[in-house]
Amino acid sequence: MTHNHRDGFQLSEDPEVWIAYERAVFEAELPRMTNFIAGIVAPHTRRAPTDEWARLVLEQVGGIRVTLEVLTRMERP
Repeated sequence: MTHNHRDGFQLSEDPEVWIAYERAVFEAELPRMTNFIAGIVAPHTRRAPTDEWARLVLEQVGGIRVTLEVLTRMERP
C-alpha cells in the first residue's frame, strides 16, 4: 500500500500485498480493542450496570472484537 497527496491510497496489483496489509491491521487493532474492553468499558459497566451508553459500547466493541478475531483466523483458499 502506498499513499501520496495527489492520488491517496493505492493498492499493489498483487493481492498477497493487500491481504498482508489487512491482516497486519487486524492483528494490531485486536489487542488494542481487547484492552479497551477489558480496561475501560467493562469496569465502567460493572460500576454502572444500568448505564445504557456503557452497555451499548460494550456490545458494539464486543462485536468488532469478534469480527476481527474471525478475520485474523480465516484461512485463505
